[in-house]
Amino acid sequence: MPSTKFKVACALLTGVMLGCSFPPMPTGVLAAFAFVPFFILFEFIQSYGSAFRYTYLAFLIVNVITLYWPGGFVHAKDLYLMISGVLLILAHPLFFCIPILGWMYLRRHIGIRVSLWMFPLIWITFEYLHSLFEIGFPWITLGNTQTYDISLVQFISYTGVYGLSLWLLLMNVIAYTLYSKLSSNELKPRSIKTISVVLGLLIMYFLPKIYGNSIVQRREHVSTENQVRVGIVQPNIDPFDKWQTTSAHQQIGILQQLTHEVSQHNVELVIWPETAIPFYILDPQNRSYLISLEQQAHQMQSNLLTGIPYRIFYKEGDDIPQSSKVAEDGRRYDSFNSSMLLHPDDDEIQIYSKMLLVPFAERVPFSEELSFLNAMQWNFGLGGWGIGRDTTVFRFKTKSNQEVTFSNLICYESVYPGFVANFVRKGAEFLTIITNDSWWGNTSGAYQHVQFALLRAVENRRWIARCANGGISCFIDPFGRILQPTRLYTQGYIIGELEPRNNLTFYSRYGDWLPEISLMICGFFFAAAMGKMFYLKYRMKEGREIY
Repeated sequence: MPSTKFKVACALLTGVMLGCSFPPMPTGVLAAFAFVPFFILFEFIQSYGSAFRYTYLAFLIVNVITLYWPGGFVHAKDLYLMISGVLLILAHPLFFCIPILGWMYLRRHIGIRVSLWMFPLIWITFEYLHSLFEIGFPWITLGNTQTYDISLVQFISYTGVYGLSLWLLLMNVIAYTLYSKLSSNELKPRSIKTISVVLGLLIMYFLPKIYGNSIVQRREHVSTENQVRVGIVQPNIDPFDKWQTTSAHQQIGILQQLTHEVSQHNVELVIWPETAIPFYILDPQNRSYLISLEQQAHQMQSNLLTGIPYRIFYKEGDDIPQSSKVAEDGRRYDSFNSSMLLHPDDDEIQIYSKMLLVPFAERVPFSEELSFLNAMQWNFGLGGWGIGRDTTVFRFKTKSNQEVTFSNLICYESVYPGFVANFVRKGAEFLTIITNDSWWGNTSGAYQHVQFALLRAVENRRWIARCANGGISCFIDPFGRILQPTRLYTQGYIIGELEPRNNLTFYSRYGDWLPEISLMICGFFFAAAMGKMFYLKYRMKEGREIY
């Protein structure tokens, strides 16, 4: 039996390798072998308690490396932000213990060999389920590690990011199996079987890259007649000052001045970042600000998409949510982190309200069912946002009178693959992302966020225009190439052309089919394991001999 130091070393090695495989470190290849020390560790783990402790240790390291930044420890140092950042690092590893304990259960009841090959399916099932609820936080999805290798990720237009996770986990299982058989002398280093396994591992690693290269290098005919010219404005306004000062007029002045410069480039759509307007501009008392924006849109003959806070007031007799707020006049209302689209020659205002909210930072999970939790709200960003009711597909006409459709993702929503694909199924011909990404200083968060966005472009073969308050703003083509990226904490704008596309990829059409099938397979195996367990207990209770 190996020493505790050896076990701790295995857990730490897995944690470090996994943590260092995520952006902004371009070492995603580590994820293909990071679970090997973990599997070696579990050769000597028999109890659920030990499995829990070593798993927690490994994923605590992963979280420290990849998610140190949400606490804002190096920027602004807001107390609520720092407390929530520490809690995230300490609590989030607990979720990763769930699939490991489930895997341990299968090991006990269906055997080590079968359970080892079930591990990849258990893991991607967990990743999928971890994205479905209010406390979901799918930031550390294993497939997110591969974003610096564009050729490798092209096959996710069929499988989604979960296909990348499955591929990485299968690589780990094969590598561990090879190690196990060599260390136990079941295979000789120079035997034909060993060479065959190594060759199989190499083929499995390079085959997606070969396929991806053929896709990326393929030249597509792009019709310049259907292109949409887009301007992205990056105002670089400090988010802490934005919500705590009365300089709204000055902030809008910065945005309008940059937009005036953008309008000289004959753009058809101008994009401002998340909550670029830090007050309820659609309330009657702020009508003058709205008129000013509408006039600018008319003068430059461009559509304007901007992030806004938006609220609706409830009337007597309405079904009023427990999590709603109380206005100064006593009326109940809900506020939403939203975006609106203004047209140059049309009074219609299209609105989308964010549906997937960052736990605790934007909305306390289950605050509708447990309304007393609403006291736990951050002061910034108007806090306690309501959950948007429906996906929205924006529409506008180009200067050539072509109708174009797109959907807007607000910040954190771009991390959810199936959610994004739903917009595409509803008719979005390209995507926009508006975000802030300025809360944490020059740390990993902004770099991770932009890298994850390219996966959504590839999954759906859609152009993305990404507008961030302080960067990184950019365009992303349907193959995941990041174009014209801005630098963090700079003010300016970029201009680019997007091609609206209406074809659906296999993933856009069928969504998260891979983890859903995986969920069914895992359900079958767990049911079989439970059936076997109860059967054995029954036979023992009856005093019958078991063969």
